[in-house]
Amino acid sequence: MAEQITALVVHRRDEAFQGLAKVLGRLGLEVVHARSCEEAVRLFKQSKPVDLIFAGVELPDGGWTDVLILSGQSKTYLPVIVVSQMVDIELYLDALGSGAFDYITPPFVASDLAHIIRSAIYKELVSVKQNLSAQQAV
Repeated sequence: MAEQITALVVHRRDEAFQGLAKVLGRLGLEVVHARSCEEAVRLFKQSKPVDLIFAGVELPDGGWTDVLILSGQSKTYLPVIVVSQMVDIELYLDALGSGAFDYITPPFVASDLAHIIRSAIYKELVSVKQNLSAQQAV
């Protein structure tokens, strides 16, 4: 049996992310919630490792850029998907230019999210393989 994918969803408003959490659950992901950067840091350090992060644009104590920095502290590649309530081309370009894996807005369509998740996990696996190859070369 395949290992379950765990997604950390970091957002300040529960109602805004209920649709996303429902779709992620239907896709078979385990969803862990954080309502702030501080809570995300605590969950990141204490709970089992997450495979990807969905980050809201604004959080009570920071924003998606802080979550992106947190993901950079992971020993392996940890994709961050920025979630906004509306399309914002400047934010989209800023997010991707800063290292976010993707930028999404509602409505959350299962087939679209499945493709994004598959692509993010594939990139994560490639990163792990490259890290192992580099370590073996040393």
